[in-house]
Amino acid sequence: MPLASLKEVLGQALRRGYGVPSLLAGNLEMVIGQVMAAEEKASPLILAYNRGVTPKIPMELGIPLIVNAATRAGVPVVTILDHGQNLEEVVKAIHLGTSSVMFDGSNLSFEENVRQTREIVRVAHSVGVSVEAELGSVGSPEAASVESNAERSFTDPDAAAEFVERTGVDALAVSFGNVHGLYRGEPCLDLERVRRIHALVDVPLVMHGASGLDEGAYAGIVGSGISKVCYYTAMGMGACRDLRELMADGGQNVTVYHHIISWALDYFYAETKRLLDLLGCSGMAR
Repeated sequence: MPLASLKEVLGQALRRGYGVPSLLAGNLEMVIGQVMAAEEKASPLILAYNRGVTPKIPMELGIPLIVNAATRAGVPVVTILDHGQNLEEVVKAIHLGTSSVMFDGSNLSFEENVRQTREIVRVAHSVGVSVEAELGSVGSPEAASVESNAERSFTDPDAAAEFVERTGVDALAVSFGNVHGLYRGEPCLDLERVRRIHALVDVPLVMHGASGLDEGAYAGIVGSGISKVCYYTAMGMGACRDLRELMADGGQNVTVYHHIISWALDYFYAETKRLLDLLGCSGMAR
């Protein structure tokens, strides 16, 4: 199947009211398990390359891996450079064949974020590549606890509307109490803020830091206007827990590394199927 566009896949999700998971594609067993799950569930999927999370996987190998898997999949699979830091990195990812890029200018001033994002949109759109940007700061659990639910880093709805209009992005990552990594205590997600942003902008909204929540939370998150759900930490921790249990159980007399590869692939396959159901996108690629 041709490489899917982020703009098209999220546009469908926005119109039909479901969420699409963006999953870290850090190695082959993760990618194979995730794509197998999407094919079985007849679901769209987004595979993300993130250099910050997997620094020993060079972009020159990581992006072609997910592009190859996506083009061989029987369902629409988007590939994305996650948290790109500058135009040079974005251009490199585009040359390697990704169908979309995320530029993270959330640490910049509003005007500088607009300026750099607009230039990245110009370059990417000229070759048919979709662009996601971020406004507001999706920080770490430590930063969130220091803020103590203050709204200083949250995305301002009016600013979001201006940002989208001035940059022409295809999707916008927003901050509303979500954090990367593990949540400390009960997360306080401002879904009313998401609804206000959703009402003011005409592009799909993205949630980074979406893993580890109660299963019942995802329907409300998607219902508030989130179309792309970035999910990794809970899945990565679960894979380690599963592997430890399997190795301690001694499923065979001798554990060799290829057994671990098989176990990991099975885990990512099963967890991806579960997530596709939670986000309501199972069956949406039929």
